[in-house]
Amino acid sequence: MTRLIVSICAALMLCCVQPSQVTAQDSYGTVKGLVRDEDGTPLPGVTVTAVNSKTAFKTGVQTDTAGVFVFSRLPAGVSYRFTFSSIGFATQHIEGHVVGAGATTSLVAKLVAESSRLNDVVIVGYQAFRRGDLLAASSGVTAKELKTNPLNNAAEVLQGRLAGVQITMSEGAPGAEPVINIRGRGSITQSSEPLYVVDGIPMDNALNVLNPQDIESINVLKDAASTAIYGSRGANGVVVITTKGGRNTGGRTLVAYNTFYGIQQLARKIDMMNARDFVNYQYERAWWRGDTAGVIKRYIRVPDNYDTIAAFGEGFDWQERTMGDNALQYSHNVSVTGGNEHTSYNLSLTAVKQEGILINSSLDRKNLNFRIDHKANKRFRFGFNTRYTRQLILGAGTSDAGGAGANRLRQYTRYKPVILPGEEDDSYDPTLDLNNAGNGFNILNPLLLADAEVRKRYINQLNLNANFSVALVKNVSFRSQLAFNLTNTNNRSFDDTLTNNAKSNNKQPVVVLGDNQVSQLVNSNVLSYTNTALFKTKHSLNVLLGQETQQTTTNANNQTIRYFPIGITADRAFNNLQLAAASTTAYPQQQPSSSQVPVTLASFFATVDYNYAQKYYAKVTMRADGSSLFGEENKWGYFPSGVVSWRVSGEPFFKSKWVDDLRLRLSYGIAGNNRITPFSYRTQYISPSNGGYGLNGVLNGVYNPSNLGNDKLKWESQIARNLGVDLTAFHNRVSLTADVYYNSSKNLLLNQAIPSSTGYTAQFQNIGATSNKGLELQLSADIIRRQSFSYSASFNISFNKNRITSLGGNNIILRNSGWFSGNNFPADYILKVGEEVGTMYGYINDGFYTPADFTTTPYANANYPGLTTQYILKKDVASNAGILADALQPGSPKFRDLNGDGVIDADHDRTIIGRSQPKCYGGFNQTLTFRNFDLNIFVNFVSGHKVFNANKLEYGSAYGSEVNLLRAANDRWKMIDEKGQLIQRAVSSGGNNIIVGVDSLTLSNINRNAGLWFPSTSVNGFYSQRYAVENGSYIRINNITLGYNLPKELLRRIGMNNIRVYLTANNVATITGYTGYDPDANTRRADPTTAGVDYAAYPRARTYVMGLNVNF
Repeated sequence: MTRLIVSICAALMLCCVQPSQVTAQDSYGTVKGLVRDEDGTPLPGVTVTAVNSKTAFKTGVQTDTAGVFVFSRLPAGVSYRFTFSSIGFATQHIEGHVVGAGATTSLVAKLVAESSRLNDVVIVGYQAFRRGDLLAASSGVTAKELKTNPLNNAAEVLQGRLAGVQITMSEGAPGAEPVINIRGRGSITQSSEPLYVVDGIPMDNALNVLNPQDIESINVLKDAASTAIYGSRGANGVVVITTKGGRNTGGRTLVAYNTFYGIQQLARKIDMMNARDFVNYQYERAWWRGDTAGVIKRYIRVPDNYDTIAAFGEGFDWQERTMGDNALQYSHNVSVTGGNEHTSYNLSLTAVKQEGILINSSLDRKNLNFRIDHKANKRFRFGFNTRYTRQLILGAGTSDAGGAGANRLRQYTRYKPVILPGEEDDSYDPTLDLNNAGNGFNILNPLLLADAEVRKRYINQLNLNANFSVALVKNVSFRSQLAFNLTNTNNRSFDDTLTNNAKSNNKQPVVVLGDNQVSQLVNSNVLSYTNTALFKTKHSLNVLLGQETQQTTTNANNQTIRYFPIGITADRAFNNLQLAAASTTAYPQQQPSSSQVPVTLASFFATVDYNYAQKYYAKVTMRADGSSLFGEENKWGYFPSGVVSWRVSGEPFFKSKWVDDLRLRLSYGIAGNNRITPFSYRTQYISPSNGGYGLNGVLNGVYNPSNLGNDKLKWESQIARNLGVDLTAFHNRVSLTADVYYNSSKNLLLNQAIPSSTGYTAQFQNIGATSNKGLELQLSADIIRRQSFSYSASFNISFNKNRITSLGGNNIILRNSGWFSGNNFPADYILKVGEEVGTMYGYINDGFYTPADFTTTPYANANYPGLTTQYILKKDVASNAGILADALQPGSPKFRDLNGDGVIDADHDRTIIGRSQPKCYGGFNQTLTFRNFDLNIFVNFVSGHKVFNANKLEYGSAYGSEVNLLRAANDRWKMIDEKGQLIQRAVSSGGNNIIVGVDSLTLSNINRNAGLWFPSTSVNGFYSQRYAVENGSYIRINNITLGYNLPKELLRRIGMNNIRVYLTANNVATITGYTGYDPDANTRRADPTTAGVDYAAYPRARTYVMGLNVNF
């Protein structure tokens, strides 16, 4: 009975309990989710927390290798706040998610890279620092910012984005190298190019070679706190580039494919005369010069039939014909990334093809990049990466260090815009070619010239880099790195019979070969001690001791082979050099030349970093460099630096709800510049290619001294001072960095005049000095930050003032840009104490001479019945006849008589007419996202500098017959009236030229609206003058990109992580008063003292691109 009662009670209890157990199970729910990054790639190791809105119950999990997380038993019926956090990403929240009883719900979260840059990692001098603890003045961009601007050259992406970094794309030819100046120009005659460090290894022209899609980050180091550790190579600033590596994907392999296709178009034209204006001018010029039987009959057949000129119309546009087509470009990149907690890897392949907007010019580049990193155990780490780049560049662009005859652009703009009867657009016109002004100034049909000149440049570059590190004992580690770089550059040039080069070599084709090989071996070894809790206190100490060696060898071989058979093609000539005629006394072949320049650098360095409680920071650095570039007396240079910093926001007295971080920085240091001409300390001898003496019909070589050595040469050095402030506010949504600097460079190399009794005229000496003072501001803000909509903006501006403070006892040194005819022309630039490097020098235009400047007397000549007046310059009017070498007459250009002596001359009447360095520059970037759309607009600006537009001097001159002129010349002083009758000219009288014309009142009335002088027929009209100096300031809409990410739901169905399509326009519009192709043009960039010359620069294109990013 008792058992029965117990059994019944147990059954009743079970009946009562069972429903309650079922009810308890139904009061819980499951939440599963996936966390991805902005590209749709799953993120492992993300911390996910769930907080109950009623009970404040909190629990957390981490995502697995596939980015998946699961909460299996969350109390149901209430809402939760889910938080997603991971290092390097901004924390994300999902609010109000209600968990259903017994149900499983899904969440998808996207983590965005941390907008605050305090956690960014910056490499400075063999060490990695969190940007928030970085003591240096630096600016940088990440892969995300590079991605928004699809270009083949990373330097173009950086232009205007970094405070204190001026990047000039000096021309638009495929493969053209940028000019980069960091905080102004320190050196005077030597290179101011910064040091490029790629994955810890120096590398020349890195931005021009690396594929932008292989770059993880670019940081530019600007003050001595960061550059002194690089010693003799750091004075011009340091560009630190980190390429993409692998990452922990939980063993998964991630594949990305990025591609874009686009077209390039000529952004703007130079405004030249149309056919009607051209023929009218040729008619006028011919009557004025007495050449009516020649030039005029070529165009209007009947000299008296002036009215037929109007029928010529617009004529043929050679700029449209040679640069008007849509040039295609494409880029394909495939990358494979993966890894786990021990090993990570990245493999990237890129193919780029870019046609130039100029016919017969292009770039073909292939890149391979592989990197692997392995953590063997807790102590040992290994890494290896290799890069291979192959480039083929066709066409030499239009800029050249030689004279006018070597430049193509003048041919493409000045060739006659008239297709005469019986001609085609590719016809050869011997009149323009053979009967022109001579000295290589002939004009050729642009289409024929493009085929007659063949330029090929092959560049092959291999980089190998291996490293290992070992934790020796607690807090002490050792790292060693060994790298080998090899660059082979092969230049091939072919000039057919129509070119000037061939014409000066018996009218036979010429081949020029140039091979250059640079090999570099670098080894660095670093021992470091790091203790972030010294003596178990708030003291932190980091000590680094290191040694580095760098061996660079440059081998160059050059040869000119002349007298190839007429009709031979370029490829056949390149591959069959033996087909050239053998050398004879009458037609000698040039001797080939070769050189080898070995340079060795040995270095020792040390740094000590200290901070207390992450509030008070101090760092000292010392580096000693020994270089074979200098003689025994000054072989070693020493470069110290020091910096202190105070985190004001860490002080107890500093209480602010809106300031997250506030720091002050102060640094001082010395860095050097070893980018100088090798072996300048030695007296050197050269063998001229055509020199020597003849013996038995053979040309025997000789050696001539080329320079006088100076064994006292030493390092160019720069003392840098910097005061900076870093501020972040409003929960890291706003950041501001401001820096004030004063850099003074000394021991700069100049060619100092020496007594001719030495057998030389000049010697390199350390006698120059400059200074750069400036202010830099960088401001960025996340103005709106929501899940479905965001808006962020950044702005930077830099001011710099460059001054020459010493020229070694000289007050001025005149320089020649050589834009027209090498050094045979008068100086057009000046180095002057108190002025900046790149100061333009010349005459000041004062309009043109008018009849009021002349006395008149009656004149009669049966050959010129309408010309009744002779014009004689008044004695009180300054004459520039000695400058122009033209007959001075009404309509001649007039220069200002600065010293008032009545004669315009080079010694007393030239002055400063422009300065090439801008007063300020910067950029403004805006990024908007709305749901799956993103829009990026970037604008950059440059202000306060001048450009020497040498094109205006040549294209506005009458030097050379039947060449086209700028349309502005339509406003010239006229030598004929509206009926085509001659009203003024120079005639010969008694062995001298005199000026005759109609009466002064008629002459003045006909030219009452003239705004420009009559084009000079003398080459002296090319002398530097303010007329050619233009304001180079501009505002450019540099980039507009609109992108769209496909919905995640669709991607999951097709098994993709991310697909993004985008449209981009580059070089969209430029607001400027400059009349040339581009105000950034700088065709004499090899000589820093003559910066800012625009002569025949390859135009920059406007590009339209459609792209695709796919992540598997």
